[in-house]
Amino acid sequence: LMYVVLKHLHLTLIAGAVLMFILRFYWLQTGSALAGGARTLKISGWLNGLVVLSGALLCMVLGLNPINNAIPWLAEKLTSILVVAFLAMMALRLARSNGIRWFAFLGALGWIFFIAKLAVQKQASLFG
Repeated sequence: LMYVVLKHLHLTLIAGAVLMFILRFYWLQTGSALAGGARTLKISGWLNGLVVLSGALLCMVLGLNPINNAIPWLAEKLTSILVVAFLAMMALRLARSNGIRWFAFLGALGWIFFIAKLAVQKQASLFG
């Protein structure tokens, strides 16, 4: 029961975090003040933090250690999450041109898709 609740919470939080990322990018593109507003940043930060926390709790409940290479798909997933975080920072803050911003945004979405595929198939393709 704990696993099912945590898994669904984790998936719901991920959906919220991805939607918030897309929304923030949209607001940035349209010049809305909401893109960098205090409330937006707070909600985004909480969603991202809760995704990480729920993922860590899932690992604990399942007895998975993502650091050792006995579970390569999980290590690959963690590495991919770092890539998404970097691309999201590029898309939302660091990029100096709109072309780079779009490249980073679409790249982040591609890596999110890759992470979802990893989570479903549990088959490493980069580190495997």
